[in-house]
Amino acid sequence: MRNNSHNNQLHFSNRAKTKHEKFVRRRKTKHRRLLGLLKYMNDVRETAKNNKREFSQSAFSKGKHKRYRGSKPEYSDTIKYLALKKEAFSGEGKPRKEDGNFEIPEIFSLSENYSISFSFLKRLFYALYFQSAAHIKFDYSKCKRIDIDASVCMDILLGEFILHFNSCRKRKYDVKILEITPVNFEKEHIQKILFSIGAFSNIKGFRINYPDIIPYPLCFGEIKHPLASKIREVHITEMVNYVLKCMVKMKRTLTAEAEDNLFKVIGEVLINAEEHSSGDKRFSIGYFQDKEENGEHIGTFNLVILNFGNTIYEMFSDPDCPNKSVVAEMKDLSSSYTRKGFFSKADFEEQTLWTLYALQEGVTSKADWKRGNGSIRFIDSFFSLKGDNEKDNMSYLSIVSGNTRITFNGTYRLIDKIKGKNNRKFKMMTFNENGDIENKPDKKYVTFADNYFPGTIISAKICIKEINTEQSDNEKQ
Repeated sequence: MRNNSHNNQLHFSNRAKTKHEKFVRRRKTKHRRLLGLLKYMNDVRETAKNNKREFSQSAFSKGKHKRYRGSKPEYSDTIKYLALKKEAFSGEGKPRKEDGNFEIPEIFSLSENYSISFSFLKRLFYALYFQSAAHIKFDYSKCKRIDIDASVCMDILLGEFILHFNSCRKRKYDVKILEITPVNFEKEHIQKILFSIGAFSNIKGFRINYPDIIPYPLCFGEIKHPLASKIREVHITEMVNYVLKCMVKMKRTLTAEAEDNLFKVIGEVLINAEEHSSGDKRFSIGYFQDKEENGEHIGTFNLVILNFGNTIYEMFSDPDCPNKSVVAEMKDLSSSYTRKGFFSKADFEEQTLWTLYALQEGVTSKADWKRGNGSIRFIDSFFSLKGDNEKDNMSYLSIVSGNTRITFNGTYRLIDKIKGKNNRKFKMMTFNENGDIENKPDKKYVTFADNYFPGTIISAKICIKEINTEQSDNEKQ
C-alpha cells in the first residue's frame, strides 16, 4: 500500500508540474502579446534600416557619394551676369561683415533716391550670392514710399536666388541662408505694395485685392523659349488691356488710332528688351492707384519694363553691332561733341550721347531700319495718357541704361526732323531749346549717373485726372 501511495503521489506531482509549466508558458505568451513584442521587433528592424539610411545621407552632406545627388545647380543667367558686372548697381565692394539686417530706405526709388537705393540692391546681391548671413531680415519701419522700379529689382533678385536655393536643397546641397523675412510692414501703403505687386505677391503668391489698386503682376518673357514671339504678343495684349482698364477707371478712353499706336510702341519696347538682353528674361510690372484729392478723382499709373544685360551704349559700341551706318553716325556725332568740348568726365560722356541718340525714332542696333518707332515714341505715347499738356510735380518717364539717366517730364516735346537722302521725316527729342541733336542736351534731364544699371530700365509714373462726360468728347486720346 505504501508503494502504491508513493507512486500515485509521484504521478500526480509530475502531472502537476507539466500543467504548471504549460500555464507559465501561456502566461508568458500572453504577457509578450500584451507588451507588443512582435511590433517591438518590427520597430527594431525598421529603426535599423532608418539608421542605415540616415548614415548614408550624412555621408552625402560630408561630400561622399556625390554621384548619387548630381551636380550642383547652376545660377540663372541673370545672376551669372550680375556676378560678372562688378560695377552693377554700385561700385561698392562686398562688406567685410554682413549681419543680414536690411533697412528699407525711406524713399526706395531708382528714379529719385537712386544712390541709396542702388547701394541697397548691391549689398543685397552680395548677401544672397555669398550667403554671408543665415538670416536676412527686411525692416520697413522707416520706409515712407516704395516705387515699383526699386521694388521689382529687389523681387527679381530674391526670386532668382530663392529658386536656386530650393534647387540646391532638393539635391542635398547645403544652403547657408535659412530664413528671409520682412518685419515692421504694418503701414497700409507698404502692405498695398507688398501684397499687390510686391514680394508677397511675386514670390509667395499671396495676393490681396484692394479696391483702389489695379495691379499688373510681374510678367517675364523667356527670351530663349521656342515660342518667345507668340508669348510676347500675348504680353503686349495684356499690357494694353491693363492700360485701357486703368483709363476706364478714370472715365477716359482711347481712340482706335491711339490704341493701335499703343500696341506698336509697347511691342517695340518689349522687342528691344529681348534683343538687348544678355540674360534669359525680360520683365514688366504695373501698378495703378486712384484716390480723392481736393475734390478731384486722381489716379497714378506706374509701369516698369526692364532687362538685365548689355546697356544701350554697349550694344552700339560692340564691334559686331550689325547696324554699321548708325554706329558711323554716332561716331561722327561724338567727334563733333569732342571738338566743341561738350564731353566732361562723370557729367556728360560719350555713352550718354549715344544712349540719347539710340532712343530716337528709326534708330536700332539691328540692320533693319524699318522695324519699330523708337523708344522716344514710347515715352511720348505714355506721357500723352495724361490727356493734357500741363506739367505736374509727379508725372515723369525715365530711361536708365548703364550710367546714363534720361528723364522726360513734359518740359521738352517731340519734334519733326528730316533725315537721309529720301528726306524722310523722323520724330526726335533732343532735350534742348533749338531741337538740334548736335547741341548738348539739358543736363537736368540727360545726365551721366554714378550708379550703373546693368541693363536698361524704363520707369513711368503718370498722374491722370478723371474727366466728366462732356470733357471726354473733346479730349479723347
